[in-house]
Amino acid sequence: MTSKRRQFPFLLVIFFLVALGLVLFMMFAVYSDSQVLGAPGSNVNTLNNLRYSIRLFRNLDRLQKPVEFSGQSERKFTISNSDSALDVCYKLESEQFVFSAIGTCDLLIYKGKDRTLSPGTYTIPSGMNAIQIASFIAEGFNRDIQFTIFPGWRLEEIAAVIDQIGLGFGGDQFLSFAKVPSPAIAQVVNLPSLRSLEGYMHPGFYSLKPTISLEEFVLQSINRTKSVIQEATPLLNAQSSALTTDQLIILASIIQRETLESSEMPAIASVFFNRLAIGMRLETDPTVQYSLGFDPVMQTWWKSPLTYADLGVESDYNTYQVQGLPPGAISNPGREAILAAFAPDQTGYFFFRAKCDGSMTHNFAVTYEEHLANGCE
Repeated sequence: MTSKRRQFPFLLVIFFLVALGLVLFMMFAVYSDSQVLGAPGSNVNTLNNLRYSIRLFRNLDRLQKPVEFSGQSERKFTISNSDSALDVCYKLESEQFVFSAIGTCDLLIYKGKDRTLSPGTYTIPSGMNAIQIASFIAEGFNRDIQFTIFPGWRLEEIAAVIDQIGLGFGGDQFLSFAKVPSPAIAQVVNLPSLRSLEGYMHPGFYSLKPTISLEEFVLQSINRTKSVIQEATPLLNAQSSALTTDQLIILASIIQRETLESSEMPAIASVFFNRLAIGMRLETDPTVQYSLGFDPVMQTWWKSPLTYADLGVESDYNTYQVQGLPPGAISNPGREAILAAFAPDQTGYFFFRAKCDGSMTHNFAVTYEEHLANGCE
């Protein structure tokens, strides 16, 4: 009995020391976490604060280790509408943005941001650690700004969209830059002197970091066009190889405005090459529309239908009035139009006109008589 009485205070002391050790450890974990991670979120209760402080303490080294992207200064990360916080964390780990999915999720919960993640695409710089990345994707204002440049748009139409989407530069700044590009930008696509970037701003979907500069955006776009030119160059044939790259881009810009159907673009290209070969004027409506500029009545840069008076507008771009190609592109063509200009079909066609079935495609003709016969009654 005496032995048991002696053991009880000893066990009590052991229990007290263990409890004290646990309390001190938790206090140390909370303190260490707060020094590295900052205070927990205001919506995180005390119990969760203690729980996740201990879990995070075990992962602090991995959370602080930066991730370097091999050969890239930044990469895109997308949060889908259906993604839970756990989905996001495991996606971050699988795509090699962080070293620990569980640690990243614990961090988001600790900071009270696991339920405030905003769907969207984020441009994450190389060299960030999980703590920085978790904070970055938890702020909606870091999401990419997304928009589309449609094939056949002219520079002014791109500028109008830029004014609407909230980039760090406006449409007027873009226009000034694109109409008189710097030598460094012009050199990327071997732009002839006194040429604007009309024709070289590539159509397509853009997901841009909010902090992107005007020059970075333009460079990204014209590099897409440069890639298509590199793809198209090996396809040059006897007709297209007689023109310079810039002349082919000019021709592609006209082809783009003539049809929405990519399968007939090479045939339309053949019509223009055949006309150029015999000194026949191109007589293409989109060059007149470009010459006319913005129509305030129709609120469009592409007036349609055109009148006979419109066809007589005095402009170096009006191919009803001038011989050969206009001095510059009239729109920004997509990949299919560029490929058609570089690799036109070999045909005997000199004419084309819209079909009468409302399909927005065209009938082609060798002679003017055949062309007239293709008219709608």
